Amino acid sequence: MTGTTITPPPVTAPSVRLWRHADFRRYWLSQAVSRTGVNVAELVLPLAAISMFDASAQELGWINAAAFAPYLLISLLAGVWIDRRRKRTLLVIAEVGRVVALAAIPALALVGLIHVDLLIVIAFLLGVCAVLFDVSGSAYLPSLVDRDQLLEGNSKLQASIVVTNSGGPALGGVLVQVLAAPIVLGMSAVTSLVSLLALAGIRRTEEPPPTPAGRRRTAAEIGEALRFIAHDRYLRFLTVRSGVNNLFFIARNTLLPLFVLQVLGLSSAALGLVLGVGAIGALVGAGLARRLADRLGPGRVIAVGYGCASVVQILLPAAGGPPALALGVLLPMFFISGMFMTVGNTNVATLQQMLIPRRQLGRVIAGMRTVTWGSMPLGALLGGTLGALIGIRETLTLTAVGFCLSALWIAFSPIAQLREMPAAPQD
Repeated sequence: MTGTTITPPPVTAPSVRLWRHADFRRYWLSQAVSRTGVNVAELVLPLAAISMFDASAQELGWINAAAFAPYLLISLLAGVWIDRRRKRTLLVIAEVGRVVALAAIPALALVGLIHVDLLIVIAFLLGVCAVLFDVSGSAYLPSLVDRDQLLEGNSKLQASIVVTNSGGPALGGVLVQVLAAPIVLGMSAVTSLVSLLALAGIRRTEEPPPTPAGRRRTAAEIGEALRFIAHDRYLRFLTVRSGVNNLFFIARNTLLPLFVLQVLGLSSAALGLVLGVGAIGALVGAGLARRLADRLGPGRVIAVGYGCASVVQILLPAAGGPPALALGVLLPMFFISGMFMTVGNTNVATLQQMLIPRRQLGRVIAGMRTVTWGSMPLGALLGGTLGALIGIRETLTLTAVGFCLSALWIAFSPIAQLREMPAAPQD
């Protein structure tokens, strides 16, 4: 930073004392409730397309592609913009945008103007808000807690992220059973309002961004971030792995509602149950993440976590038969996947924050997200297209193979040899 004296966050005792960190609790609440609403909407949006317009696999692919396209299109520019501004302000802007986009759906349905094309547009707007929220949130945490509390803070946040990634759609699946999909989407806007209140309650003054005199051209800052990723032996392996994994993850999730509802003949409530069990697994994984890292080292834990979460995906296309038998395959599969994915993600989030200087966090994370999340719209189109061409079950088999390839990439990378977290970089 140029010409600015930074007051470090107050020192609080590590481990369980973080529960007493009032500002972290408010931030955690904001993240949890917001992500719950977003993930409810993420499932209900394609369910609305299926129930209201009898959407095909290809149309579901377009909806999911629109939702994740902003990560590919604007992440790099957003990262530079985020590093130049206070992160909490951007979190607020993202939440306000979500409220408007989600509330528009029941309003348009009420006057008879809703159409599948409008759902695609709203999915894109929600994606823009997600870019701001996710990158700002990742860059904001190190300003809120001490470095020796990052693993604990990320463990708690990863628990809420993975639980809401599964629990949000689970709740959405149940709500759609009793309420119309547009109403459920409108209700999701309430979670963003609660998140706004939690963010407003944070007392800690965030460190200021660089002064205008200390800034360079946008292209230069983007180039610096990309070079940082390419030259770091850990970040470049993580970026490639996450890009490949997310490609097949979204291809799978694009077809999951059709697979459960049409191929297996289960209800949306059953889909919610399956995803809810994944949330329980995530909670277990969050509790194990730090203890396993302390015992085995972060590298082994990341490799084992991602490996187990990937191999178990082979069970998904094998599910079939009577409803009880199909659920007997899906429930343990999603539990194991949620548990081990959270173990890996928690340690990866901390590793990234330890590797990247704080002044570069926003744009370096955004640079990684351009690849890791930018592959998601391609995955949505891939899933929708292959599902229409070769069949849903066959496409899910291909996605399971893709998951396993991304896990092998980490198993044979320098990350798997990492015995302890690296020293924090100098800003």
